[in-house]
Amino acid sequence: MAELLINKKRFENNLDIITTHLKDKNKLGIVLKDNAYGHGLEEIASLAKEYGIKSVFVKNIQEAYKIQNLFEHITLFYGIPNTPLPANIHPTIHSLEQIDLLPQNSKVELKINTGMNRNGIMPTQLKDAITKILHNKHDLVGVFMHNGYGDDLMQDFDNAQNLFQLLKKEVLYLAQNIGFQKPRFHSLNSSATLRSLEIDDDLVRIGIAAYGYCTANFPLEASKNLQPIASLWADRIRTHHLPKGAKIGYSGVSILEKESEVSTYDIGYGDGLFRFDETKIPYYSADGYLVLQRTSMDCISVLSTKDRICIFDDVTKLAEIFHTIPHEILTRLSPFIKKTIIYE
Repeated sequence: MAELLINKKRFENNLDIITTHLKDKNKLGIVLKDNAYGHGLEEIASLAKEYGIKSVFVKNIQEAYKIQNLFEHITLFYGIPNTPLPANIHPTIHSLEQIDLLPQNSKVELKINTGMNRNGIMPTQLKDAITKILHNKHDLVGVFMHNGYGDDLMQDFDNAQNLFQLLKKEVLYLAQNIGFQKPRFHSLNSSATLRSLEIDDDLVRIGIAAYGYCTANFPLEASKNLQPIASLWADRIRTHHLPKGAKIGYSGVSILEKESEVSTYDIGYGDGLFRFDETKIPYYSADGYLVLQRTSMDCISVLSTKDRICIFDDVTKLAEIFHTIPHEILTRLSPFIKKTIIYE
């Protein structure tokens, strides 16, 4: 059975690196959205809880309910529930209209668009949004933004951070004059956190770095010792002894250059592994075996006779082959793949 092994020691190593950079463990929040970036929501949540994480971020209410008893703060990035939520689950408000859709006494977070122009209220709507939140008897737990320029050395990064500083001052002014408790502020993802020498937000939102990757387009000293925490393994279905010239799989794309032992393994694009075809450069498993093109839905053919092979222990090479980022490779993995925590 195909299996994703999650290395607890490496996960803790990554969080230790980030905590050392932050100089304050209480500022560390973890992003668990999209099945913990494909690593298994409940598995990673249990490790984060054990590490002492108090604040996490998930995609929707379905993910939140799976881990609702583990954390003090669980923020939903998307979706506006129409029934009362537990006090530790906080939906995100992206527009003024969403405020009216929530049941009264909801504990909410407010997102502000500071230049990415994706989600969140406009900065000019800040006072109106907070006034409406209070009028509808909601509790404003947090105010945040997402800096979309953390991976790049562009002035836009600093522009967004400077704007957020001004917005924080406005929120604090409103809190003092209208009369509501200071919300928590957060604005930085993985790369943005690791590039920032001074962080005066109340917490950071660490996503891909917790899983062992950094996608910054420039060297980041703080990220050099991050370790990928997941390795994907597949078991042998059967082996064929085939002559030179034998064709493998659909359309016979792979043709053996010499007499070979070819085995199939129980992982394919139906499990979320990207589909290798003749347009892609050759890919070798982490233990050095050539994966033959094309990948099938439920299996792959490999020049190996081992009972079990490691498809990857670092998705960086796969991301390069498919011209994408580690996030996409990982989040595509099927939630039905068995997840096992190891303690090496």
